[in-house]
Amino acid sequence: MKTLHWKWVLLASCALSIAGWKLSQQPRVSVTAGVIAFESNDFESALHHFEQALVEQGMASAASAATLQRNLALAALRADNLDRAAAAADALASSGRVQDLAWRDFLAGNLAWRRSEKAEIEAHGPVPPAGAIERAVAHAEAAKRAWQFALEAQADWPAAQRNLARVEERLAVLREEQLASSGAEGPDVEKMAPPPDMTSTPLDPADQERLMQQLERLDLQSAKRKAEEQPEQGGYEW
Repeated sequence: MKTLHWKWVLLASCALSIAGWKLSQQPRVSVTAGVIAFESNDFESALHHFEQALVEQGMASAASAATLQRNLALAALRADNLDRAAAAADALASSGRVQDLAWRDFLAGNLAWRRSEKAEIEAHGPVPPAGAIERAVAHAEAAKRAWQFALEAQADWPAAQRNLARVEERLAVLREEQLASSGAEGPDVEKMAPPPDMTSTPLDPADQERLMQQLERLDLQSAKRKAEEQPEQGGYEW
């Protein structure tokens, strides 16, 4: 009977080991699903999968937990869930590791940039709320400070350096707009030429073609500039 008893103990141990191995794979499966969703631009699903992996990870190592929080924050940012992204960034910093603190600051910069964009959109809306452009400037300044902190913690960080250069350019544009909205104009403010009046007289076909080509070039230039101005988000890992 003793032999039989130990056989059952051995079988139970094997079953527990297999169950433990399966449990250890669950976060990786969820992370893989999150990465696939992220790469497909389905950021809401990516956020859900990373949240699920966070629940499944249990007593994961500090490094894997930090990586998961970083991925979660990036997905939340792209899903425009700024509160969740901020919470993940704060959780990332709870480890106290220098690299995690640097990432927290990097993500804080991206969050502030997005809030600045939202305030700028409000400022250009049909009924701009009071102080919208001022908030856009304030958030851009916060992004600048956050990326500076990230670079102080990790000096050789190309993404943070490029984002810092972009926010400097953005601040210059926003401050000019802030001056213009207050009725004051600095000497370097460039006025855009007014659009052509297309209601008074019809254009002949040749003029219309030239105008359409000009507008197309301006649209392409604007789209390219917007793409170049976007802050870098960093990457996801496991």
